[in-house]
Amino acid sequence: MKNQERRKKILDILRSSNGPVTGDQLAKDLNVSRQVIVLDMALLRSAGTAIVSTRRGYQINGRSLSMDFECRYKAMDTDSARDELNIVVDNGGMIASITLVPDFCGPIQAFLNLKNRRDVKQYLDNFRKYNIPLIATLSQGVHTLTVAADSQDELEAIRDSLKEGGFLIAEGPEESK
Repeated sequence: MKNQERRKKILDILRSSNGPVTGDQLAKDLNVSRQVIVLDMALLRSAGTAIVSTRRGYQINGRSLSMDFECRYKAMDTDSARDELNIVVDNGGMIASITLVPDFCGPIQAFLNLKNRRDVKQYLDNFRKYNIPLIATLSQGVHTLTVAADSQDELEAIRDSLKEGGFLIAEGPEESK
């Protein structure tokens, strides 16, 4: 197994694991020494992967890539917001935050950390429960979503789905990390 293949396999193992994986177990599974695993971890970290070492082993700490998407709601209602947010989580993304820039003040940012449809539903249920408008109404529905994902492929799938859904208003979103 070549070095790059082994590092990809390490990432696959860590992403599919329900908890930390020991260096000894990785070394055994990949038929290399423990020292090779330590070196691979250092290289993966230097490439931007958020791998942490715990007493119980290695694990990926959250999603390691993020991108900003400039969007606009189709309608100023929770159904439009739900459709947009579900596109992100259904394609493997996590909505870290939403930022808007109303005409009357500087940027407003809300940290959301929505990881799945249940999180999206709970978030939007609060707007309905308290009968308050979406915060993006302050900017006529225009907002920037900061989305985290595990891979560039997921970010591209999110971008393509947002565009197909009619939410994306800017081409070529900038990478945040």
